[in-house]
Amino acid sequence: MKRYLKWLLAGFGVIVIVIGVAGLVFAFYRSMQPDPDEEAKVMKMAESYVLERFKDAEVTEDVLFDNMGNFPFEYAAIVVDSVTGTEFYVYENESTGEIVDTFLSSKWEDAVTEAIEDSIDTAFGADVTYVVLYDEESIRQLDVSSANPIAYQTADVSPTILLTLHREPEADDEERVRTWMSALQENDILKRAEIRVDYTAKNGELLDDGTGLDLSF
Repeated sequence: MKRYLKWLLAGFGVIVIVIGVAGLVFAFYRSMQPDPDEEAKVMKMAESYVLERFKDAEVTEDVLFDNMGNFPFEYAAIVVDSVTGTEFYVYENESTGEIVDTFLSSKWEDAVTEAIEDSIDTAFGADVTYVVLYDEESIRQLDVSSANPIAYQTADVSPTILLTLHREPEADDEERVRTWMSALQENDILKRAEIRVDYTAKNGELLDDGTGLDLSF
């Protein structure tokens, strides 16, 4: 009888553990899926916002759902400006509750990406990928209207350029990057920028052994 009760309790414990694990798995799965009601809410909000502030932009049918904390929002409507082709986000700032957009930062990121493309090909060849980022909050502090934006060349805001070299580090890499930076200034492509250089090994593994470079001009 005691042995029976022992096995019964053990079996019950296993069942409880299985149910608990299944519940955690289900909760994790649910957290990875967007909420249709929240998507509809952000779409409606964005439509009113864009109609009021943008003449040539339209809200797409897509919503960006960020469940990994990569952006300052969980849901954002994706909007496209028909004149510039700029794709940007409209969302509710979680800290202030204010409805904001990324039009200017996205527009500048596109413009700088295009402006530096040829120089990067010349300096680094095919072994590089790059991303241009602007800090949205710094741009908002400029208090520039989206209806009358200024060019990135005249703004006192520095972009961050993330360069990834798909090879092992070489002894003259810093000199090569500095030469490229000087060319950007001399050709009036950029007045200032923060540069981060990382490396990926030949097998695709990100090298994280202090070989990266942090430079600015």
